[in-house]
Amino acid sequence: MQISDSHLDDLTKHGFAVVPDFLSREEILAARQNMLRYVPTPEELAATPERYPWVFEEADRLQTEFPFVGNALNHVATHPDLISFVERALGTRKVLLSQSAIWAKYAGAGDFEQALHLDYEGNTLVVPRDDGDYRQVNMILYYTDVTPEMAPTCVVPMEKSKDFPIWPTFRSRKMSPQLYKHEKKIIAKAGSLLIFGMRTWHRASAMTADFGARFSHHMIWRGATHGFQGFHQWSQFGEKPEFKRFIEHSTPRQREVLGFPTSEDNYWNAQTISAVATRYPKMDMKPYRTALKASASR
Repeated sequence: MQISDSHLDDLTKHGFAVVPDFLSREEILAARQNMLRYVPTPEELAATPERYPWVFEEADRLQTEFPFVGNALNHVATHPDLISFVERALGTRKVLLSQSAIWAKYAGAGDFEQALHLDYEGNTLVVPRDDGDYRQVNMILYYTDVTPEMAPTCVVPMEKSKDFPIWPTFRSRKMSPQLYKHEKKIIAKAGSLLIFGMRTWHRASAMTADFGARFSHHMIWRGATHGFQGFHQWSQFGEKPEFKRFIEHSTPRQREVLGFPTSEDNYWNAQTISAVATRYPKMDMKPYRTALKASASR
């Protein structure tokens, strides 16, 4: 399902929107298979837990950041429908993917309960402004079914929290019981997408199932023109072979949302085109050569 303008209306009015069946079955299976290169299936974990002590001891090992080995997850992170939605939400084509991380949670492997919180503290040096290209868009894409027992994400509708102070960014149940009274659990099928804003109070809830895993993909988008916002500068991963491989096989637009210069950028000249082609020998340089030729003929 494409992300419609009604989803954008929901995001603006309620602070969140749910897009069911965003991914096809084939896309879900490919992404899940790609994710299993990093984490075990729940069956593998149950059969040989001694092989995966970090699942129980190191929660941060359950999260893996872009770029990913294999391109299924990379292509989901830069999905054209995600890009199109963010362009509409921010009112500009100049958008960047700021964060992309997969997360695995296993029943019986830890306490995943969180306090209600806002994510802006690690994504901007100031405070969020949810209009125009100042807006940042958070997304959670689910690769497995999220039932009430599988640690569903909880969100507080904006109409119930719009006048609530946004500092401090973490609120315990004891500190702010009124927020918890209005939270809603996001129950979703695999392939569903949750979109929410930087001013949307949310949290992970406890996993109460006896068996199973929840696989999810977390992304944040921002406008490209505001340097005081953003979680990652993707060039820091430029030496990774998986990053090089994705750059070579992605579309120009996918590269652009990672910070790669557009074909019309003044960066490109005969020297830079030749050198970039040497760095990425499998990348199609035709769009950049064509744009440079068109610019020279004007």
